[in-house]
Formats: sequence, structure tokens, C-alpha cells
Amino acid sequence: MKMIFLGVAGSVPARNHNTVSMLVENYLLDCGEGAVRALQEVELIDRVDKVLITHFHADHFSGLASLIWYFMLTGRERELLIIGPEGIEDTTMTILKALNTPLSRVRGWLEFQELEAGEKLGEIRTAEARHPIPSLAYRLNLEKPLCYTGDTSPSEEIIELAKNCVLLIHDSTYPPGRERDAINDGHSTAKDAGQIARKAATKMLALVHLPYYRFPDEKFTKEYVQAAARCFEGEVFIPRELEVYTL
Repeated sequence: MKMIFLGVAGSVPARNHNTVSMLVENYLLDCGEGAVRALQEVELIDRVDKVLITHFHADHFSGLASLIWYFMLTGRERELLIIGPEGIEDTTMTILKALNTPLSRVRGWLEFQELEAGEKLGEIRTAEARHPIPSLAYRLNLEKPLCYTGDTSPSEEIIELAKNCVLLIHDSTYPPGRERDAINDGHSTAKDAGQIARKAATKMLALVHLPYYRFPDEKFTKEYVQAAARCFEGEVFIPRELEVYTL
């Protein structure tokens, strides 16, 4: 099973990094700024059939309108299913209308599905992510199960969702030592991510939503990996963008 990280940065794009988004088989998890360009760069944009949005902050959602426009302009006919928390259809359609999108050209193939925390849809399971606005974490029970937290502070719900996954992709916004700040902001540290991975008995841990815009020299990344590895015996890594990973 193959996946590719299109971005691993948090909050805003950085000089060499897109905001967090990843393609797993035909599932696109989050779609922030830069995701559409990255999908074209790796020549996989036409593989996307389902888009899973964790929440409506720009770094996770602002690229969705561009993705829809791309498919509209290239004559897409097969269904594109947009999955997300309550309001996914209304919010997306409001943006498309504000952009003067000719909606008659998307109505034949654009579909939406709202999910609540704890709901299942085919291979998809969800849990509540602890963030200031309604947010979902996702588990994909594919050939190799994986879990993506979106933005969240540590929680038992995330541990349960990620149980025995091959890969946990976890929010790691804050540096070690700022656990209280992370919780107050609805985020996690790399140490938090390592503890969650250990409790969930996952095999691998990917640290994402990293503050590259604050630390462009990227020296912090070694500290992040070490902090997580002190809590978790499995493989810990920061994904390289646009590189294909085989699980």
C-alpha cells in the first residue's frame, strides 16, 4: 500500500513546505494550500476519489475549492466524494459560490457526506479531535490500517482510534516542554505524539503539522524526533514531501 505526503507544515505554508495533506491510495486527507500543485507535480491528481477534511481551518481546507475547479476544468465525470464534519457541504458550497463557480458544471459528480465523531463509512472510522472548532480524526482500515489525527490535543479517543495501526500520523505542532501551551491551543507536542503512539501500540509514527514558518532552518526537527522516540519504541519519522512511502 502506497501513500505520499503532499505537505507536513502547520498553520501556513513555509518556504519549502506545503501545509499538511496526504494521498493514501485514492483518499486525500486534508487539502490545504499547495495540495493541488503537489498532486499535479507527482502526477497523481486524477487518482483522488475521496477527500477527507478534518476541520475548516485554512491550512487543512483552503485548497479544496482549487481541487474542485481543477476537476471541473479538466472535465471530470466520475464521483468526487467530500467527507467532513458537520457543515462540510454548506461551507464548501458557500466558498464555491463566492468564487463564482458555475455550479451546473460540478453538480453531476460532486458529492458530500457529513460524519459525526464515532461514525463509520466503509473503511473510514472517525473520532473527535480536540481542537477549538469541531474536528475529526480519521482511521482508514485499508490493507495496512492507518490513523490521521488532524489538529488535536492528546485524548483517549485518539488512542482508541489508532489502536494497532501500522502508521499513526499525529499533530506535533509544539516543541517539547510546551505541553500545556499545546493543550490550551488544541494541539500536541512531539512528546505527546510519542506517548499516544505507544499507548495505541502502533508500529510507526509520522510527525506532521510542524512549525516550519517559525523555524526555517529546520534544526528543530531532530529534537522533535528524539522527543517522540523517547516515549515510543517504534519507528519515528518526519515525512519527506512528495516522496512515496510503502506501508
